[in-house]
Amino acid sequence: MKIAVPCTDSDLDGSVAPKLGTAKYVLLIDSNDMSFEVLDGPPKDVGAGAGVSIISLAANNDAQALLVGYAAPHIVNAMKGKSLKIVTGVKGKVRDAVQAYLIKNSVGSDGRVEQSSIPGWRELWISAFRKGLRQFYQLLPKLAGVIMLLGLFRGFISEKDLFALFSGSAVQDSILGATVGSVLVGNPVNSYVIGDSLLNAGVNLSGIIALMMAWVTVGVIQLPAESAALGIRFAVVRNLCGFVMAVVMSLLVTSWGGLF
Repeated sequence: MKIAVPCTDSDLDGSVAPKLGTAKYVLLIDSNDMSFEVLDGPPKDVGAGAGVSIISLAANNDAQALLVGYAAPHIVNAMKGKSLKIVTGVKGKVRDAVQAYLIKNSVGSDGRVEQSSIPGWRELWISAFRKGLRQFYQLLPKLAGVIMLLGLFRGFISEKDLFALFSGSAVQDSILGATVGSVLVGNPVNSYVIGDSLLNAGVNLSGIIALMMAWVTVGVIQLPAESAALGIRFAVVRNLCGFVMAVVMSLLVTSWGGLF
């Protein structure tokens, strides 16, 4: 089997070209003994057609696979079903890239690729399901801790205490409502019930809106679990954006309503 590798140097220790049209050389490697032939890449003045020139060069020399870092998707799709297979996402030394390709695709001494080594849709679904279960199992202790903390907070802080915190100032009530909603995370149905209770108690509408928005979009108390699943940076930025938007939108809605 012949494998074409666009690269930066004229030997197996050179690096695989990051893009199809930027290769200075093209190595034609025999998978049986790793012997190779060095071909010059297309001249620089070819421009956008350099990638197509390399593909033609590989195909004309009976290569069955071409390994490269990146190739335009429309070129890769156009080569599907052809005798030359383009493999992207390849990097590192040419020698290592070719050996990794041969191992992954189980290329035999006759140059044929054993298709049985490529997982089918059933294997992919089973693998994804197992990874999901494994991740859920790892998050389970954190989720249990979140539920316990949330229950303790709601048990010690009564609704009467919450009502007494609101001062009547639109700005202060918006910030306070967003803060309370960020901690008392829950589903939208519960936020409607609490919002109605606050409204009947005379709480400023801006505080209620901020609380209801933060209730379903922030969730400080579940930050450890979210960080473990999605990363600490994403979790912190998402929660901060949700908090700020809850305050801003509550002030905008109340200000807009006051104009009518």
